[in-house]
Amino acid sequence: MNKYIAIDLGSSRISAMIAEVQQNGALKILAIESKKADDVKHGIVDQVSGAAFKINEVIKLAQNTARSAEPIEKVIVSTTVNGKSMKSHTVTVNRFVDASKIVSGTLLQEMHEEAGNKINGDNVAIYDIIPLSYELDGVNFDDPVGQKGTQISGKYNLIYGNSIIENNLKRCYERTGLNLESTFLSIEALSTAVLEEEDRESGCALINLGATTTTLGIYHAGVLQQLVVSPLGGKNITRDIMELGISEEHAEKIKIRRGSALVSMINEPVLIQVPSSDTDAQPVKISTEFLSTIIEARLDEITQPLFNAIKSSPIELKGGIIITGGGAKMHNIIEYINERTDIYARKGHHTDWLADGNDLQYSDPILSQLVGTIILQDEYRKENPIQVEEKTKKKQKDKGKGSRNITKIIQRSIFNFFSEDSEMK
Repeated sequence: MNKYIAIDLGSSRISAMIAEVQQNGALKILAIESKKADDVKHGIVDQVSGAAFKINEVIKLAQNTARSAEPIEKVIVSTTVNGKSMKSHTVTVNRFVDASKIVSGTLLQEMHEEAGNKINGDNVAIYDIIPLSYELDGVNFDDPVGQKGTQISGKYNLIYGNSIIENNLKRCYERTGLNLESTFLSIEALSTAVLEEEDRESGCALINLGATTTTLGIYHAGVLQQLVVSPLGGKNITRDIMELGISEEHAEKIKIRRGSALVSMINEPVLIQVPSSDTDAQPVKISTEFLSTIIEARLDEITQPLFNAIKSSPIELKGGIIITGGGAKMHNIIEYINERTDIYARKGHHTDWLADGNDLQYSDPILSQLVGTIILQDEYRKENPIQVEEKTKKKQKDKGKGSRNITKIIQRSIFNFFSEDSEMK
């Protein structure tokens, strides 16, 4: 069994998960610890020192829970990245095959690098370059290496955004003293945890309802075709409810417990009595109908760019829309998405990845990103073993979703901020 540590830099909480990947591919979660934080805003580390301090705190707490006493400088972790400025853009690279008339891996690598140079700027960084398709002399190939031909065309999905996302994350982890082994796109970690391979192949949309960002990933042919990040999330709804004169804690509670994503689903409105944020004032009475009016109005603003992207996409979403994240707990959120898009929607879950005996609390959708990060880190380690830990391993038997082939995700989505190969564009 291999033990891993994943970090989630959320806008409301910074969390750490320690888990073992068993021989059958299932995860045994040893510890999850979180700290409330406001050091990350819209997916960008805003307070570098504060975030670094809290990362070390949650690591130590998780180590205590997992009964691990490894010094912080020897701790190896993985993390994810997502920011409000991140987006995708499709580019095409055309090349002639050399005199050998055989497509080589070197040629594809050169095309890959050329695709990355299609977008540049002083404050722009490329976060991923995803090959979508290749065409060799008019014939499509998933992998054209070794094929004979004269002219090759490659289509790529570039994930890019403001370089501050990369710079601040790097500075943050440098201050922790931790060994950051790998960094993945947040949407890829989530898709690994909650999507079926069939959905990724046939076409689906994954929506992560986060605290300060809401992210859409459209998948087809097994890869991420489009990324859209809305700079709004569940916290914006909570703040709207706070305007009624109640605290953030109470606003969050009634949003989840009594709120509805659709006003039309409120059949019998009732009044909720909530303590006022002013200790000298009378409790605030809120109608569940009015509460849902607030929620639905803000949801429309949050999801509009995502739904517009779905409607304009040429990809048929045979797998429907899958939602995850903390906002997936909201009442009638599935009905809301169905009504707004006229597309079948469902909640994603990562429970198929969990080993028998895990506590039920680990099935919470808010943990899906951490679960996906652990899975990707395990695959990365198999491709890039730590030399001192290399051992002869027996052939493993897969369990559930563990049988999925996610090597392609590793090959394209991993990037290391501390590698000499990681360049700013």
